[in-house]
Amino acid sequence: MPTKSDIKIFVMLVGACGYEKSWQYAIDRISKKMKYRLGDLFEMNLIEIFSPESFSYKEILEGIQNRKLQTPVVIINGNIIQSVGKLSEHVIIMEIEKQK
Repeated sequence: MPTKSDIKIFVMLVGACGYEKSWQYAIDRISKKMKYRLGDLFEMNLIEIFSPESFSYKEILEGIQNRKLQTPVVIINGNIIQSVGKLSEHVIIMEIEKQK
């Protein structure tokens, strides 16, 4: 049985005016599409920058503070695969499939 890919998506806190305009909504939609294609081969988590959980990821916070990284930052199994731009389910899926 293949191991699950651990996907973490780091975003800046945004005061969205509703769920449909939030990062959580975007990630839920991508996750739903990916589950259709990949099943349970991954676990995806949203981490807001400067939330208590984010401080466990010193490399990500330092990268953002030093302007070497920009949100959203996507890491899979500890490897940064995307920094800045739109979230791309295609990029995430391709990376998971490479790691199978």
